[in-house]
Order: sequence, then structure tokens, then C-alpha cells
Amino acid sequence: MYATGTMLRQSAALAADIEVLTGPVAARAGAALQTVPCDALRRAVLVGSGDSHHAGRASELAFERLAGLPCEALSTQQFLDYGMLGPAHRNAATLVVAVSASGSSPRLVTTVHRARAHGFPALAVTGREDSALADAAGRDVVAGLGLTERCPGIRTYQASLLTLLLLAVRLGGARGALPGQGPGEDGLVAEVAATAEAVRTTAADADGPCRELAARLTGAGRPWVPLVVAGTGPAGGTALYTAAKVVEAAGLAAYAQDVEEYWHIERFVDPADAPLAVLAPPGLGHPRAAELAAAAAERGRRVIAVAAPDDTALTGTAWHTVPVARTVREEWSPLTGQVLAGLLGARLADRLGRTPFSGGGPG
Repeated sequence: MYATGTMLRQSAALAADIEVLTGPVAARAGAALQTVPCDALRRAVLVGSGDSHHAGRASELAFERLAGLPCEALSTQQFLDYGMLGPAHRNAATLVVAVSASGSSPRLVTTVHRARAHGFPALAVTGREDSALADAAGRDVVAGLGLTERCPGIRTYQASLLTLLLLAVRLGGARGALPGQGPGEDGLVAEVAATAEAVRTTAADADGPCRELAARLTGAGRPWVPLVVAGTGPAGGTALYTAAKVVEAAGLAAYAQDVEEYWHIERFVDPADAPLAVLAPPGLGHPRAAELAAAAAERGRRVIAVAAPDDTALTGTAWHTVPVARTVREEWSPLTGQVLAGLLGARLADRLGRTPFSGGGPG
């Protein structure tokens, strides 16, 4: 059995991990890219399962804006079955980034072997230097945490996410693709390091609201399920990750949905006051997310706003608010947005007397 206290301790350690890992990981990312034909790349594909896939989804925008590459995050099996279809001459122009904190996923190792055999340059993002994945890829960026305790991925998720964001920065620098009016490669790395304070603030300010939210979602003798977590862009990856932690920690039904797809489908679900968590960091997707939240609240939904505390466009109509500190650019917003996941999962499990990975059974 795994105590939810481990999840809370790991959530509290996230800011310190950013401070410790950013410099070394940025250096490793630059070194790994020295053997990649960066100028010839025309596409990046981020491959992984579970949390690793969610981190990829949350990082797509960073690769597109900073590395100047179309980027798509695919699940391991999707890439293995379908990702290598198409003209073989394009393979060398597609960088395959394989993500696994443990580095031991058999399907992902198989995927990397097959991708390299098809001519794709590959790179592993992992927490273990001596892993099968790192060996299969031939080049790697390691963000080691030295963890021995097992719990729903919190520090490991952030390490994968942080590594992908820094890889996007270094890739943009190697390709000469970084925005001309921006802070430059080293300045962007410094921005990532500076998010530690925003993560620290979010962890401190969000725990109480997450505890209160868990009580409200499990009141009246029954939990409100399923919990829909809506987001788009980078927040779409965060939504997937948040729903996963609720399932893993508390055994409750939860799933992620794109904000616009929610409006086309789930707004018709009974009961009318079913909960909806809307993840809306400042950025391109914010206006529609705020509009959706207001419309859902008007229809009677219990809207949970996961947003900056002064974001009245979202919080003004919300049933409950979980504050998330702002970051200087949308690309970094998943680092603060992800803090909700571990806190809410742990608090829900505590309320229900459950332990992580128990399949909904008693602790």
C-alpha cells in the first residue's frame, strides 16, 4: 500500500527539483543534440505512454514555437502501429523523442529499435542513464531523481516535462529557430529555472483549495463522478495528467477533454450539476476556456476554475477555484498547472480512505 503522504511530499518537492535539475538537464540536452542533424529536421514526434505521453502533449507548443518544428505527441502503440507509415525518405527529417521516466517500458524500447531501423533519428528522455531505453536510442537526456519510493508519478512527471521543455529550447538554439526578439537560449533556460518560485507558490496556495475541493466532491455520502478535466493547447496535456492522478490515487472515474469538444459532447451529460474542472492558463486557449466555463456554469455545472487567482474571467463564475501562479510564457504554464494533480489526487484519496493503485478498494 502506498500512503498519500508520499504524494504530498513529492508535490512539495517540485520547486526544489526545478532548481536542482534545470542547469544540468539543459547541458545534457545540448550535448545530446550534437549528434542530431538539427538543421535537416522538419518534424518532431514525442512518444510515450501514460504520464510520459501527457508530458509530451504539454510540451508540443514549446517545440513548435521555440524549435520551429511541427510537433506531435503520440502514444507508444499509436506510433508503433501507425507512426512509421509514409514515404521513407522523410524519416531522417523526423526526430523521435522517446519518453519514459523508468526507461524500462518494453513497448517503447521496441518502438525505438524499430524507428531507428526505419531511419528515424531517436533520442531518449528518461530518469535512468543505464536504462534499456537510453541504450536503444543511442543518445539520451537523463533527469535522475534517485527515487526509491513508488507513488503516482509526480516528481518523475515533472522531470520528464522539464526535460522536454529544455530540449525544445536547446533544439531551437541548435537550429537557429528561436524567436528573434526573445531572450535567447540561455535566457530561456533561466526563465525555466525561474518557474521554481511560481511552482512553490502554487503548491503552497493550492493545497488548501484542493483539500476543500476534495471535501465538496465527496460530500453527501457519494463522490461526484466522473470528473471531467478540460484544457487545450499545453493545458490539454495537463488535463490528461490531472485526470490520471485522480484515477490512480483515489480510484475515481475522471477523464480529460478538449474544451471545445466538451461543449460539443459532455455539456449534454446528466446530471446538470456534474463537476467540470477548466484549466485555463494565460495564452492562446484562454479566451475560449473562459467562455466555456461561464457557459457551463450558466447551465448549472459545478465549474472548478484552475487559473490565476486574479483571473476574474474564469473565477467570477466558478463553483470552486484552485489558484495557479502565472508563468512568463504559455510554454512554461504546464509546470505550474501540474501541481493541482498530485494535491487533488491525494486529498480525494484521503477523504475516501483509499490508497493509490488500490483500484478503488479500501486502504
